[in-house]
Amino acid sequence: MKKKVLSAILAILMVTTLFSLNEADASKHADIVTHAKEQLGVPYRFGGTIPSGFDCSGFIGYVYKKVGIELPRTASGQYGAGKSVSKSDLQVGDLVFFETYKPGPSHSGIYIGDDQFIHVSSTRGVSISSVNDPYYWAERYLGARRILEEDKIVKQLANEYETLPAGQYHDVPTNFWAKQEIETLGVNGLITGFDQSFFRPDNDVTRAQVAIILARAFDLVPTTYSGDFDDVNENSYAYEAIQAVVDAGLFNGDTNGNFRPNAPFTREHIAIVFSKALNLPEASEVKDFTDVVSSHPSFEPIQRLAASGITTGFNDNTFRPEASTTRAQFAVFLHRALYE
Repeated sequence: MKKKVLSAILAILMVTTLFSLNEADASKHADIVTHAKEQLGVPYRFGGTIPSGFDCSGFIGYVYKKVGIELPRTASGQYGAGKSVSKSDLQVGDLVFFETYKPGPSHSGIYIGDDQFIHVSSTRGVSISSVNDPYYWAERYLGARRILEEDKIVKQLANEYETLPAGQYHDVPTNFWAKQEIETLGVNGLITGFDQSFFRPDNDVTRAQVAIILARAFDLVPTTYSGDFDDVNENSYAYEAIQAVVDAGLFNGDTNGNFRPNAPFTREHIAIVFSKALNLPEASEVKDFTDVVSSHPSFEPIQRLAASGITTGFNDNTFRPEASTTRAQFAVFLHRALYE
């Protein structure tokens, strides 16, 4: 008799425990939706992680932190968290990812049921869209990740590298040749790094990244939205900054109607854009670069840049206008332009 009573009690406890766990899990899913919808209408802001302005991954990180889960900072980092789930198996709270302006996860949101997800649009801010929108999102859908069942793994990923103060990066040691310039620009909020406090100093700086940095440095905002590029739209991560630098007359697109946001920013580009942005005076003396003759289309801005001392060329008397610029090099050039 005692054994039967004990078995009954254990059965009741197991059912109650399972019910409590499922109830708690369901509550966390509901909390995620609630916290996300509380931010509806908050504007888009590149690098934003708080309710004054979000970018897509910053918004997701903020919402999940509200339920006690730490996520990697970027969309690409979040795409590696949790476990993959099929589109047909989406549940409330799953993260959905889209391939927009570049290969791989470049935009993300939180699935809230009924084929809808909540995300941060560059023009509408925090808003709700359909994952099956035939005009945009459906064809750009990349995949989904389920986080709630894997929060311990996610936390390990998020804490793999310590988050450092602004201007400090794990891959920019104290003896790095551009350490001071990178740190100053980072502290001043002009240049930011990547997920888990990495700067990637040897990566080429892109046209979109330069647009963002210059928009910050010169407080540029879009005025007429004059830019009309086939490869940049309102869902592009640098849309506002690109529009701002185009409206300011600092950038143009190519002859095919593209901005090429992910193309490397060359030394010739630096000469052209810095000459305009800083209103550099004419060179009093011509610098004799063997690869930039007087008939070169960028001869004048290159001469102005060289005369300013921002960059003066190489020891072999070349300027190398077509050479790309690394993130570290660009930080040094911008630091000279703004502070020296």
